[in-house]
Amino acid sequence: MSKYLMNKIIHVVNMNQDAEKEYRAKPREFVEKWEKTQKLKLEPEEREALATKDYGKLYALGAHPFTLWSFTEAVWVDEVPREQLVKDYKEKAAQAGYPSFKS
Repeated sequence: MSKYLMNKIIHVVNMNQDAEKEYRAKPREFVEKWEKTQKLKLEPEEREALATKDYGKLYALGAHPFTLWSFTEAVWVDEVPREQLVKDYKEKAAQAGYPSFKS
């Protein structure tokens, strides 16, 4: 798995306001465009989780939990009330258990 690349795109969205806006508007297109600029490639499962904003799957695939939460909160802030988002994030993380963070 390419955890490095998955975490890198999460970091880009977290740290760049324009990237966050573009990702929120069209996540699949953003991921495809961004990945074309990289030498490494995402695994299909990672690409799909990023394209669908599936934070539960990203966590299970080994996304760093701290940066993943910031990412999740930023990209879902206008769609899901924060209390509900926190609850759902915790439930999905608990279902995944403690994923491997090895690359």
